[in-house]
Amino acid sequence: MSDENPRTSGKIGPAAAGQLEAIGSGKSLDDIALLDEDGRPRAAAIRGATEAHRRQGRRLGLFHRHHLDELAAVRSALNRLVTGTGTLMAVSDSIASLSMGENYRTFGNLCGRQCLLLQMHHDIEEDSMYPILRQDAGLRSVLDRLSKEHETVHALLDRIQGALGSLASDPAREDILALRDTYDILERVVVSHFRYEEQELAEAIGFYDAL
Repeated sequence: MSDENPRTSGKIGPAAAGQLEAIGSGKSLDDIALLDEDGRPRAAAIRGATEAHRRQGRRLGLFHRHHLDELAAVRSALNRLVTGTGTLMAVSDSIASLSMGENYRTFGNLCGRQCLLLQMHHDIEEDSMYPILRQDAGLRSVLDRLSKEHETVHALLDRIQGALGSLASDPAREDILALRDTYDILERVVVSHFRYEEQELAEAIGFYDAL
């Protein structure tokens, strides 16, 4: 699998750029711990696992692709929110305009749906798939790390939801751009998390029939 996802590898704002560089070293965004990609544990090979098991386990990627499509839809709506009214002056003059309100409502609805879907996906993993895989001691450190990364994803989703609530009453241009920067980070975190999960768990998911 390629390290870059075409849906999430676009240019980002300068405020987000430094935070994205920090993801690899596990630094934080305010009070949210970002991913330590370099320090991630690796799953031990499973004796007796076959290529058929690995193919079966790679079905997890189908679920992930669905969520990435949802993220792309939110990104598209956010871009319309950022660019739909033109300049900062136009945004300030058009706070109550139909175009601004429609763009915001579209983004807010999509984001709310995405938050629910991603929360459900992670709950299913935590309550069903991960307990099955924990019988293998060689996977436990990986599963612990993935659970911690779920917390990061959910914290970023909560941050975005809070920003959307503030924008509903005061959609200032700088706050919209700050929201976009946070969303840039969320996309990078989710793509990295999904890739790590698929790489480390595919063999085990098939071997233990956990999906």
